[in-house]
Amino acid sequence: MTDMLTHTLEDVTALPPGNRIRLAVREVRETAFRALYAAGVSAGEAGGAADVVTAMQLHARNGIDTLLTTIAELESPAGAADVTLTRGPEVDIVARSPRSALLTGPPAVDLALSQSRPVLLPRIVDHEAVAWYALHAVSRSGATLRLITLDDGGHPAGATVVTEAGDMYRDAAAAALTTGVPAIAGTLLQTAPPAAHLSRPVHTAAERETRYRHAVSYGVFVDAATWSRAYELGRRFLVPEAHS
Repeated sequence: MTDMLTHTLEDVTALPPGNRIRLAVREVRETAFRALYAAGVSAGEAGGAADVVTAMQLHARNGIDTLLTTIAELESPAGAADVTLTRGPEVDIVARSPRSALLTGPPAVDLALSQSRPVLLPRIVDHEAVAWYALHAVSRSGATLRLITLDDGGHPAGATVVTEAGDMYRDAAAAALTTGVPAIAGTLLQTAPPAAHLSRPVHTAAERETRYRHAVSYGVFVDAATWSRAYELGRRFLVPEAHS
């Protein structure tokens, strides 16, 4: 997991100058949207996912990598499928093929927050993209959400917590799970009151705002080779000119 990065560290911790380029924040988002839309994602879903990609790139430097992984999954031989919801006695299951945290996470988070009922994302253990979406969703709902990593037996193996104040905590203690959780690996989303014993957050609302303002003024660094691949995917969104 990436650690907290403030805007003052951008120049000293980023990639060597020859391997990076500086981009406008809006260019990152627009390219992510175009690439996802061209890969068959609906406009509304692509817009929300592009916001998450932008936030991850700005604050954790892995948004473009997540975008490329997601599109590779969408273009796998299995192809894309709609999100499915399975209602259980105590836990709801939200799944999609392929298992994309970037695309499956938002509806699962919205469901968990709207009904205050646990939601399971099966086989999605790396839930960072889900947490970045949840960070914004909880501010609208006034709730705290715990994203609990489950091992192959369905047992808790750690958690990420996002609070309505806009803070993100990693490696938090997993709360007691509800009964009825399937014995499979994945991420369980649970609303819960904030825990007083949480350690220092890895991301706070104030630090993200400072970094965002700096990036709007001066741009955000991305790996040149990675960006080149994302840009080419985004170009597929464009309609070619007709030749007479």
